[in-house]
Amino acid sequence: MSPLVKLRAICLAILVVMAGLTTMGLRQIRGLEPGSSDTEIATHMDAVLDHAMQRYSIAGVAAGVIRDGEIVWRARAGRSTSEGAPVTDATSFNLGSISKPLTVWTVLSLVQDGLIDLDAPLSTYALPFEPDYGEHSPDAVTVRRLLQHTAGTNQPGYGGWGAHEEQPEDAVDLSENFAPLRVAYQPGEHRRYSGGGYVLLQMLVETVTGLDFDTAARQHVLDPLGMTTAGFDSSRLPTVSEAFNYYRQPIEDLRDVALTAAGGYASGADIERFLLAHMDGGGVLTNDSLEQAFAPTDPNPRFAMSYSRWETPTGILIGHGGNNSSWNGQIYIQPATGDGFYFLTNATSGAQLDFDLSCAWLGLMESEDGAARCDEAVSLTHQLAWVSAGLGAASLFWVYWLVAGCVAGKRVLSLRPVGRGPLRLWGRLFLAFLAFAATLFLIWIFWTNSVIWRTETIMIDEVPVDELETLSVALTSLFALLTLCLWSSPKIRR
Repeated sequence: MSPLVKLRAICLAILVVMAGLTTMGLRQIRGLEPGSSDTEIATHMDAVLDHAMQRYSIAGVAAGVIRDGEIVWRARAGRSTSEGAPVTDATSFNLGSISKPLTVWTVLSLVQDGLIDLDAPLSTYALPFEPDYGEHSPDAVTVRRLLQHTAGTNQPGYGGWGAHEEQPEDAVDLSENFAPLRVAYQPGEHRRYSGGGYVLLQMLVETVTGLDFDTAARQHVLDPLGMTTAGFDSSRLPTVSEAFNYYRQPIEDLRDVALTAAGGYASGADIERFLLAHMDGGGVLTNDSLEQAFAPTDPNPRFAMSYSRWETPTGILIGHGGNNSSWNGQIYIQPATGDGFYFLTNATSGAQLDFDLSCAWLGLMESEDGAARCDEAVSLTHQLAWVSAGLGAASLFWVYWLVAGCVAGKRVLSLRPVGRGPLRLWGRLFLAFLAFAATLFLIWIFWTNSVIWRTETIMIDEVPVDELETLSVALTSLFALLTLCLWSSPKIRR
């Protein structure tokens, strides 16, 4: 058998193995069946969580399942500090955007007290900051619309600030100088997710109460619900988890200035209390306030006041997720039945639990919206896996091209490349330079802490870590091999 035939056989075998490994590695949802018993739920969720924590290198997790108003599964897994302290019922996690439902409850409690009018324009209140309304009427920017994300405000979300960065002093400084806040769209016309609108609500609450937002939230919502390990000022909480990166290494936690949008903290035990309160208001909100909180918005009935709304055979399922630097979480509750689920993590890779753990529980709910969301998420992971496999096949082609050329005596590798004419040589070297630059760029993106893995990066929409890592290897390898192939020279016979 000639060397080229052997080389082709080896490449073909590698392609077959690559396709097989890709097929076997495709992420699958192991969902619960409707009607599963409490024991089956607990056993299944334990298995899914154990697998996920190992596969995705998640440092710490608090999670639970509620059924008929009772906790039927609870997990406190992993560690909360670099020294190895375990996650407990008292361990507080940053909530990211799950802070917004807590903000909704705080504002509605003040509405009940007569301090805020839901349908009054924001301009009615003498806030320390007034957004630029542009061509839009200030009267159209009401408190209700801010809560429902229909007020037309910009700034979808905010990042945190590290100790090494210049930081805004407060929400006013944030809105004036760091992330200018304005009314960019016609109020009431569309629902556009806006952390900026919730920063205005933060200023509103502080204005009408004369208190900082953390204190106001404690007095009106958190303390009455018994949420003693929750708040918007982490320095006032007894036990706050450290933040960890993708590989369970401790990293700097960031300071959130937009507290109402993403600066809340809570333990798993307090999230359970909060979710159970959605059934009857927990003595904080009246039935009328709950109805307003869960009511569909006019422009988009699939959403309420910072809750998604999904139809199920037994009633509306509401929920909200949170992604904030290294913190990730998700809450769901069906107020009519008292069925719910949550998870909180202290690691960037914890976002993967929204693929595995959330979708496992959603199988119980028989929600078409939930099933579609999980199918779409898993489809993304499959697409990335096959794209990576395709890039791997392309890399293998260039390896074959180069090795086959060298075996056949048609190409050579040397530090000083040559070519058939200066134009072809310099054209090829220019392309080699571009491929090498792309290789360095990908190394900077994927293999350093400068971009994707840095503390400040927020991986929105639960970016699939495993598949992203495979994609990074495939892309970097492809451009590195292209550089090598383009640098190689045709063998010129003299």
